Amino acid sequence: MDTSHEAAVQISVFIVSNVRLHRDGLVALLRGCPSIKVLGADSLQETQNVLRTTATDVALIDAPSPGDSELVRALRQICARIRILAVGIRETASEVLACAAAGIDGYVPMDATLGDMVTAIENVVRGELTCSPKVANSLYQFIGFSRAAALSLLTTRERQVAELLSLGCPTKEVAWRLGVRPSTAKNHIRNILHKLDVHRRGQAVAKLRTLMGERSSVG
Repeated sequence: MDTSHEAAVQISVFIVSNVRLHRDGLVALLRGCPSIKVLGADSLQETQNVLRTTATDVALIDAPSPGDSELVRALRQICARIRILAVGIRETASEVLACAAAGIDGYVPMDATLGDMVTAIENVVRGELTCSPKVANSLYQFIGFSRAAALSLLTTRERQVAELLSLGCPTKEVAWRLGVRPSTAKNHIRNILHKLDVHRRGQAVAKLRTLMGERSSVG
């Protein structure tokens, strides 16, 4: 009876990686965990086809890169309820925020043990984020960034660009909506990054979404 109960509550996991040795290694490790049911592993290109016919709780993906937001969006279109966990990231506030901006639900640090990974999988299914106290403090400070101070730094045009960035619009769409050249939109985005004191677009989007959300709730 206990065995059937364990099987009933197992978390189904699919591993997504272009590096075969990496995904094969994760499969071998996770298949020995009672709470995890490994459904399979494949490259980024093949995964979407597999998940269309395979119900999955969690997708493990490689550390985020600029193109991962498209991958995350595609995975959610196939399975809206899937939780996405990035494996092997540097545990810094900027990297964690980049994951959040890409739509990733959680992460596994570069120096994590197998036990840490299983805990992260179990937590992400419950809608919880596992992170170090240092990262938690950095995220708290990030969220506490003054909305009024941040938005007051931006010009009227930059605020318009910021609104579109917070909606996830790529640079070309920002330019099209505002009726400006892509190079002009890029200059505005560069100025926004500088004024928000961030270095990457993903970080800016995460901060802008927080700021825009606060403004909406106040308004």
